[in-house]
Amino acid sequence: MLHSRYNLIHALAASAVLMIAIFFQGFAVFWRQFVHGLSVPMTPPFMLRVFLMTAAMFGTLWLVLWASSLFAARRDLGGPTGRMPRREAIWLAARWSPPVIAIALGLNWLCTTCIERFAGIQPSDQELVKCFADGATPMGIRLALGALVVFEAPLVEEPLFRGVVFRGFASALPAWAAMALSSVLFAIVHVNAASFVALCFLGCAFAELYRRTGTILAPMTAHALFNAANLALLPFLSP
Repeated sequence: MLHSRYNLIHALAASAVLMIAIFFQGFAVFWRQFVHGLSVPMTPPFMLRVFLMTAAMFGTLWLVLWASSLFAARRDLGGPTGRMPRREAIWLAARWSPPVIAIALGLNWLCTTCIERFAGIQPSDQELVKCFADGATPMGIRLALGALVVFEAPLVEEPLFRGVVFRGFASALPAWAAMALSSVLFAIVHVNAASFVALCFLGCAFAELYRRTGTILAPMTAHALFNAANLALLPFLSP
């Protein structure tokens, strides 16, 4: 089994903090950003402000998780028996990555096309994607964002969404329901209509990798490979 001190209370506490952070300006602001993006240039002062806000959010989140531990009994949750050796888990994630990347990119294209055709709306790319596609963004900022996307995002997001939220929901719900809930939350937090379905799929794939291997290194590896592939393919995918 996947042994964990996190359970349903921790998953609900983390979900509540994330939802408050996403919707604190109201649903109308969220929806505008969800469809049309921020429309704000990624200048160094703006990036610093975003970094400080993100650090404050995650600091609050881990404080809430610690506090919720005082009221939550620790127990095991469902999953495969045993833990796969790290090398095997990383190799499995690497083997999974090519089809997962292909399916996610296909879903992103399909979702964008459907929104354009049936809603008559041109959905915005993710803000980081626009930075790399925009030739006006300084190279220093691109390098910093590249490191952030490939290394920091998997290191922060996987322990949270798979290690806490997925495992917490899985302690009280069937695995498929825990995957669905944690994946939808994962997609909402990215605030982007075009990639919403693809991110839901990625969340399920990363959770299944974690469930099969019993180590967070597997979804971290797959997440990093997906982000790196996205950056490498961006020059060919951008209009």
